[in-house]
Amino acid sequence: MDREEMLQRIAQARALLREVIDSTDLPMIERTLKVADMNLHWAEWNLGVPVTLMPEME
Repeated sequence: MDREEMLQRIAQARALLREVIDSTDLPMIERTLKVADMNLHWAEWNLGVPVTLMPEME
């Protein structure tokens, strides 16, 4: 898998996470998924994508 494919899959994963985060009313699930999103955010950063310092600000 090349860099562009990785970035595309990470973006898809983040979009799926946001859907669940937005629809859950369970605080522990929301927090756990936000941590997963933050890790994917930093994966994008490590792959050279210009991202904000806080994923919530995107």
